[in-house]
Amino acid sequence: MSGHLETVVKLQDALGALRQAESQLAGVPGWMEELHAEHSARRAEIEAVEADAEEARRVRRQAESASRDAEDRLAHFQQQVSRVRTQREYSALLQEIDTVKAEIKALEEEALGALERYDNAQAALEEQRAAFADLDQRYAEAQAKWEGEKPEVEQQATALRGQIEDLRNLLPRGVVALFERIYERRDGDATAALMQSEGGGAAGNPWHCSACNYRVRLQVVTDIRLQGKLIHCDGCKRILYVSDEA
Repeated sequence: MSGHLETVVKLQDALGALRQAESQLAGVPGWMEELHAEHSARRAEIEAVEADAEEARRVRRQAESASRDAEDRLAHFQQQVSRVRTQREYSALLQEIDTVKAEIKALEEEALGALERYDNAQAALEEQRAAFADLDQRYAEAQAKWEGEKPEVEQQATALRGQIEDLRNLLPRGVVALFERIYERRDGDATAALMQSEGGGAAGNPWHCSACNYRVRLQVVTDIRLQGKLIHCDGCKRILYVSDEA
């Protein structure tokens, strides 16, 4: 490679390295991903049980409060029994009393069910937290290790940003604009290496785009290799280059 094409490929490589570094800084490094996923999943399970326990406690308190209010109403209705004057009033009052008694019974059952649900959740929490302790300790140690490595990754990211700026300045504005359009359109992958197919491929043509597998004429390969021309793949429109390995 030569000229602008070499600079474009270096720019792509630097942007890829920066994206990887920034992804690590925003999350966790590759060596920690599996542990992070396991820790997050187990913690989510514990939080779900905690939420269930809290909901059960809320339901129990609400049912007990409503039951107390119903008992007050029942006491009030019972006090009215001796004051009624007609059979119709007496029957209506008895119906009110029976209704409130049924309400109290339902609320008590709801409170007992919520209490059982809360106790079961607390037992599950105790078991899950005990099992989680070792994983949490390993995760804390991994986090501490990652915090120690972060400054180096941040320095790499800073150096890459400077390198990217220098590479952009080496290229004409038109080439930079072209590169950026393809970069955005192809989700951060503006270039593609030309690869040789084993056995020569169809019609004796051994070259293809590594990104989309589109076959490339030998003349295109020659123009890129010897003259460093900026040529797009007819398939995916990425900028083609011939790697040193090829």
